[in-house]
Amino acid sequence: MDKRFLQDIVVLYVEDEQDVLKLTSAILEKFVKKVIPAVNGEEGLEFFKKYNEQKSEQETIDIVITDINMPKMNGLEMIEKIHQIDHSIPPIITTAHTDSDFLKKAINLRVRGYVNKPLNINNLIDTVAHAAEPKYLKEKLEHFNSELQEKIEEKTLELRSILDSQDNMILVFAGSEISSANKTFLDFFGIDCIEKYKKSKAIYESFIVEKGYFSTTAKEWIDQIVQLEDTKRVVKMVNFKGSERVFRVQVRSFVFHTKHYVVSFTDITELQEYNNKLQYQATHDNLTKLYNRQKFNDELHKEILRENRYQHSLSIIMFDIDDFKMVNDTFGHDVGDIILISIANVISRSTRVTDIVARWGGEEFMILLPETSANEAVTIAEDIRKNVASMDYEQIDKRVTISLGVNSFVANEDNYDSFIKGVDIALYKAKNSGKNKVVEYEK
Repeated sequence: MDKRFLQDIVVLYVEDEQDVLKLTSAILEKFVKKVIPAVNGEEGLEFFKKYNEQKSEQETIDIVITDINMPKMNGLEMIEKIHQIDHSIPPIITTAHTDSDFLKKAINLRVRGYVNKPLNINNLIDTVAHAAEPKYLKEKLEHFNSELQEKIEEKTLELRSILDSQDNMILVFAGSEISSANKTFLDFFGIDCIEKYKKSKAIYESFIVEKGYFSTTAKEWIDQIVQLEDTKRVVKMVNFKGSERVFRVQVRSFVFHTKHYVVSFTDITELQEYNNKLQYQATHDNLTKLYNRQKFNDELHKEILRENRYQHSLSIIMFDIDDFKMVNDTFGHDVGDIILISIANVISRSTRVTDIVARWGGEEFMILLPETSANEAVTIAEDIRKNVASMDYEQIDKRVTISLGVNSFVANEDNYDSFIKGVDIALYKAKNSGKNKVVEYEK
């Protein structure tokens, strides 16, 4: 047995023979941390109380070695009283006594070892080691567990502090059930513990159903969202104040008995609004708020591909404002801008949601009409012409009119260039045959 652990052991040694006490103590001190000598049971008990019961700053006694027959208080009586204070203290008896009553009492007191007199020091050290090892290992394990628990609590607190300091909302899932949430998440919903949230709804039930955002009714929503492209892992939720916020969702998984997920919700509301603003500016005319030329061309190419495949009819209207240069030169560009805006509003009211309306450039406008025949397009163009001509302006004393060209797409014959060229020719004819009229392109 490795006896190095004895260097951490404090021994109470009780012996009424002074020479034996002195000699044995000196030898024991070479193996153990400290020996506390006592000449009888009464003194030994007092020492034990001093070191153990009073919780002094000194080392506590770990093991008791005692003779049996001693004045004032014998060894067994002392052991009995020590066990009333601490029953875990292992006692060792040094004796030449063979009386059966003493031996029976010693057994009842859970004596851990016997060393016959005269003492054999090797036997004594071995007996001390065997008796002290279980208590030493138990205390060492308890100390280790205590330190481990403190470290676990410290790391848990550290992790909780890290999570709570995050601006992101963070959830930990065990399977499909939330097991933990950080303070940012709780604050978003105005609650103080995750159990309150779990009682009211599941997280996916907080996702707003809206085009462009992820939503679902399935408990397996995490599996669904991780299948999406990163740019589509976006959800919208309402906080406890009623404010809508947009979040990008990130998912990390790990396995601990069962599958767990760490889900992070990053608030991108302002970024989304800025992105929407940039996207709007990139696709819309700043003055009229209609689509710009680039956006119209993008949509036109899509509709041509669709028309070549399904042949559901596709028409286009192109128009410009008659004598608009004269209006600008006479009344100023501010008045010209008012007229452009007013006509844009007329077009928006005169077309369908599925129609694509754009400012083509200057005073020219385009209207793309999906699933619309030539006759239907001419009717729509005529209505727009009449609506524009009927408008009054406080800034000018004359009517404003428009000339319109109409063209219908022939599937698998026309292309982008021929389609645009045809409607441009029709508009040119309208302008050069009296203006304020609708002309259909003749194939």
